[in-house]
Amino acid sequence: MIFEMINLFDWRKKKDILKELKQNGIYIHEREWRHIVEKHNKLYCEHKMDYYICHSNRGYKLTNNEDEIRESAKDYRKRAINQLIKASETLKALNENANFRLEVKDGEFFYSEM
Repeated sequence: MIFEMINLFDWRKKKDILKELKQNGIYIHEREWRHIVEKHNKLYCEHKMDYYICHSNRGYKLTNNEDEIRESAKDYRKRAINQLIKASETLKALNENANFRLEVKDGEFFYSEM
């Protein structure tokens, strides 16, 4: 297994992880790495793994420390909320734009509601 080849019990950046795996003959794309982390953490959530892979600006870390796992989960929640806000703002703007029409009269622009 990949986790037997690399030490993830300390924070490691993704580029360093992928480089070390490459040195061990395992070539994976960063997207594949994220997929591996996702699968592993799903197994943790199903109580099939004892360790969770936390992610932060420090990199990745394999842990069973509740505080670190909680912080990682809070980060996921924060990013999800930020993404929902951006999606709402975009859809609102799209709907607002659909309710206006741009007209040109005598070389000047006029907006009118539809």
